[in-house]
Amino acid sequence: MRLTSLGHAAVLVETGTERILFDPWLTQRLDRFWEHHPALPDQLVREVLDDGIDYVVLSHHHFDHHHFPSLLQLVDGADVDFDDSPRQSSGVTCIYPAGPVPPKLTASGLGHQAIAWTLRRFGYENLQPVTPGDTITLGGATLRTFPSAVSFPEMSVLVQTDDAAVMLCGDALLHEDTVAAFRRADAPLLDVVFVPAHSISPPGVLTERRPLTDPEAVRARAVANFDRYLDAIPAAVTVPSSFGWRISGDGERDYDWCNHTIFPFTPTEALRRLDELGRDGLLWGPGQVIEVKDGKAALADGPVAPGGYDFDEVYAAVTLDPDTPVPPFDASLDRYGHQTRDAEDMLRELLDRLVATDYWYRALDHGAGRHIVSLHEDDGSETSFLLDPVAGRVTRLGPGPARGHLAGGEGWTEIAASTLQAMLEADLLFGSSFGLWASNGVLLSAVFHHPSFYTRHVERALQEESGP
Repeated sequence: MRLTSLGHAAVLVETGTERILFDPWLTQRLDRFWEHHPALPDQLVREVLDDGIDYVVLSHHHFDHHHFPSLLQLVDGADVDFDDSPRQSSGVTCIYPAGPVPPKLTASGLGHQAIAWTLRRFGYENLQPVTPGDTITLGGATLRTFPSAVSFPEMSVLVQTDDAAVMLCGDALLHEDTVAAFRRADAPLLDVVFVPAHSISPPGVLTERRPLTDPEAVRARAVANFDRYLDAIPAAVTVPSSFGWRISGDGERDYDWCNHTIFPFTPTEALRRLDELGRDGLLWGPGQVIEVKDGKAALADGPVAPGGYDFDEVYAAVTLDPDTPVPPFDASLDRYGHQTRDAEDMLRELLDRLVATDYWYRALDHGAGRHIVSLHEDDGSETSFLLDPVAGRVTRLGPGPARGHLAGGEGWTEIAASTLQAMLEADLLFGSSFGLWASNGVLLSAVFHHPSFYTRHVERALQEESGP
């Protein structure tokens, strides 16, 4: 078995009879915030995928694993066909987790229910949903899936052939069913396991820009999560994985502070932990190859040589530093794009898009939900408005930030008009960070996580792929 890293959680697995692509994110940038780290080498994707693929396996619905532009690269008619011939998407089978969990309309990425619709919209024809826990037999390999301890369908996948067994855990949180499976007397013997090392970001730092508190406790929790995986799933070689990105905003604002405040446990720290516990481990980066042969797994020649990365240097750029300050959100500085629309017109659209969201329903039930929004405009002025979702009315209050107009009980949002315009135009992916940075409530999140906004991102990706 031959495995090639395409960065983060994207892996091409070649079994000898199948080429299976896991969690494809194949562009350098994910969105306006995130990018691959280490960077994808030029022409890597073309070189690795030039011979096509047979299967795409998606571990779950989040954008860094179910990435629209990357999926579009692999279908018929794409301008980026690696060998200048039409891609046969009808010959690619997409495997993804499904289940009875109701959709959470404010969850990032809409929810797992949208995977099938999105794939069909992009031109994929052969779809194979699986319930985590199922086993799938391919031509020369078996895929055994395991559930994740999360509130939506997500899976780890064990790839088994006659001479190799490799498990890719993606982002999955360790589930008791996985633990039980590997405690059985007939549990598979793994050559390699890819264990998530990204852990969980410290509460409130990225989402609400609150300073990091008790960093040692945060790191201890991350190490404990990693240790539980190691204890549950023994393997000849463990690879700390799903940690191949950093924050790098593409606007004028510098967001490097994020990279030293939200990652409590890096792959290099995970490798040292493996050494402390007497477990064999290795690190790999985009373009590097692991070969599994005769019960042994090791780095092999590939697009990037086995010694092609200085991982101490790579991960120093994303190592937790408790002394790094977390700057407060400033609508006049934390902004994107340029304003070409009238402020009040945008707020009326925002109010229209609030209809049928969970926020809107709660406002109707309780006769509440009044929210004050101030927009910092490109001309330097700042004006506050009262949004009433029950009456469907926008009222101008006057100059100054929203918090200066609170009368009692209202929520508030303070944001640049240009950023709101970018969000409304489906430019900022899902509005996740800005929606929470700028506000004390979830009004923006309710709008920009709604299914209608998700579908606009799909249509935007299709439009950009087809060109002008």
